[in-house]
Amino acid sequence: MESFANFFTENFVQCWGCEVFDRLFQIVSNATALIYDKLVWLCIITFCAVFTVFVINAVHQNIKGGGKDPWYEKSIQKVIINSIVAMGILGMGITVPRVISQITFEPVAQIAVSYTQALIQQDTETINERVTYQPMDMDDTGVFRPQLRDKIILMMKTTTSAFQSYIKLGIAVMDSAFSWEALLGIGALVRHIMIFFIGLYLFYAFFKLFIRYCFYFIDITVAMAFFVFFFPLSVMLMSFNGAEHLPAVVKNIGNAAGKDQIKKLINAIVALAACVMTYTVMLIILARFFTDTDVSSADFMNKILSGDVFEANISDENMAALTLVSATALVYVLNFIFSQIPQVTKMILSAFNVSEEKQMSEQLADDAINLTKDIANTAIKVGKTIVSGGEEKK
Repeated sequence: MESFANFFTENFVQCWGCEVFDRLFQIVSNATALIYDKLVWLCIITFCAVFTVFVINAVHQNIKGGGKDPWYEKSIQKVIINSIVAMGILGMGITVPRVISQITFEPVAQIAVSYTQALIQQDTETINERVTYQPMDMDDTGVFRPQLRDKIILMMKTTTSAFQSYIKLGIAVMDSAFSWEALLGIGALVRHIMIFFIGLYLFYAFFKLFIRYCFYFIDITVAMAFFVFFFPLSVMLMSFNGAEHLPAVVKNIGNAAGKDQIKKLINAIVALAACVMTYTVMLIILARFFTDTDVSSADFMNKILSGDVFEANISDENMAALTLVSATALVYVLNFIFSQIPQVTKMILSAFNVSEEKQMSEQLADDAINLTKDIANTAIKVGKTIVSGGEEKK
């Protein structure tokens, strides 16, 4: 089944989201660069309106306090000075958001790529051989540099290559069920049937996780668009920093449009890489289960991650000792770990003081899986109708 495993992973376990993300990245980067000047003018008009309301509110608060508050120094003077700096930043055009992207998002993406590659012990050259998608040509005139796009796509490809290894493990376990030892008796036959279904379960479970992972790029794309769109607004609202008599709504909008958008984009990039840690912990458990007690499970896990699992020896000792209870326990443990992936990923992100926010990608993944189930159920019903000739059983 090794040839089938290679054919399946090479044709069906590829970076499905890479091309979509590549196109959306270029659209977001180039389109926002074209309308950036219009966004700046809109923010300047908004500043004039907000500043007028701010002055009226500051004067009102000062009069209400008996006119003793030096409101000009505490409020108006600070806003005027800050606004000069803000207008200067806005006047520089897309240069400022490009620099922010270069010194924040790109290093985060590079660290995430290096971490995931070190975790699965694969280099860029090997990953490009296993996941063949190559980024399209891109003009370096947008808000985001092509280097950021390349790093995020490489991170997606890195995790996809790990899924290839996990799926091959399931196929290898199924392959180990087809041996002459299964004909030695009823007990051996039942045991090998259980081995086959365990491998089938691993294959299905990891392929299902791979499908869900393909939707993670959506969060990054949305976060990028929000960051660029709200950046001029956040710079404009920066003019009111430190001023007293500032309405709470202005402060809240400033936080939501500024640092919150940067944190969300960083969150999406980190979350894309954090899930591979959870999957690798799961793989350590599997490697320990399928190796002999006197053999290093790390060597076997390296075989899995390198895609050479068919050349490794799956433990005859553990397979021989496999019983219905142990098979059920393994499936239960794996199913429990699968269900805990969102919680474990959240714990990993919280260690870096980054909150998990993947509602959109998770919802789309759930919708896609539910749609697949509905299509399968419909096909089954149609098949039963055809077989029964349209007659219903009474």
